[in-house]
Amino acid sequence: MALKCVLATRRVVAVKAPGVRAVPVRPAVRRAPVKVVAYRDVHREEKICGLGSEVVNAWFKGIKMGPEAARDALRADVDSTVAYSSHQVLRHHKGQGLDYVLQRIAVGHEMMDLMSHRILATAACSLDDTFFALVEYKYKSKVLGDERINVGYSVMEMDVMYDDTCLKVMALAERSSLSPDDVAGLASLDSAHSAGNATHFPEGDLADYPAGLADEALLANSCAWCLARSSGHPESALDSALDPSFRLWDAYGVLPVLCDPDRRGEVDACVVKYDQVQDVIRSTKDRYDLKCKVIDSAVSLTKNVGFTHWFSRAVNKDTKVVSEIEAVEVRAGRQQNTSRTWDENIPQAAAQQIQE
Repeated sequence: MALKCVLATRRVVAVKAPGVRAVPVRPAVRRAPVKVVAYRDVHREEKICGLGSEVVNAWFKGIKMGPEAARDALRADVDSTVAYSSHQVLRHHKGQGLDYVLQRIAVGHEMMDLMSHRILATAACSLDDTFFALVEYKYKSKVLGDERINVGYSVMEMDVMYDDTCLKVMALAERSSLSPDDVAGLASLDSAHSAGNATHFPEGDLADYPAGLADEALLANSCAWCLARSSGHPESALDSALDPSFRLWDAYGVLPVLCDPDRRGEVDACVVKYDQVQDVIRSTKDRYDLKCKVIDSAVSLTKNVGFTHWFSRAVNKDTKVVSEIEAVEVRAGRQQNTSRTWDENIPQAAAQQIQE
């Protein structure tokens, strides 16, 4: 169930009972909208994060040791009909069932010699039982036969069934950053290695946040982000949500408008400052009719991190060609505003990818 940005207030209608004498009715009083604050179930989120982390660890164990090494753990934690999807820079995959998930793990095992993996941050939303994890992994490419160590990132999103009798992952989506294998056919080995390691997550912005960030604050921030990206709305909608020190990292690192090709490999090679973000959004809306909506949003219980999954529909004003774009954003920030965003864009049509 997707989180909604607008809560409609219920209008109470009074009906006069038959046979009852009408009495004067006091004039209606205009009242301010009622503020609804969702209850955050910390215990539920902890259970979901525990389950999701087990699945993440089993996934990477299978990539390192082979899919059969992950079978038992996944059988215990995921439903037999689990839906799987992966969104990479150039390739997308969809399937269903545990065996299909193990097939995708087998592909990873064949392509990379996994050295290590780390879960950098997790979050769960107790309103719709969605789990997110940001994972860093280090590996050598078996495809390229390259002994150099690459650093990759994945955002894993899971839909969880949680009730009195069940705690299972029902859907798993994997989104990975650009890898050298993605561009090996278009560049030399050295260039492919540099491109695949161009955008490192700004881990220095992560910090322990035992109190957690407010769900309502992150949702309002996410809605402002989508609103500013939608046609007919000003980019200034971001002013109330983003700190002036805001920076955007492009997780794919393949868009020239966002990346400095002379500084690839440095942590801020693909960083975009706040005023530049507004310029990019404005120029994109000049060319496209855009409509953005938030699909899911979750806030970490222990880190200053939130995850937002959004969807955008773009129509080229000249050609009328329609593109659908999704992204998962990882946000590191403070309680009052967000200062960092790391963007995993997921183009449904790779040739028509738009970075807003």
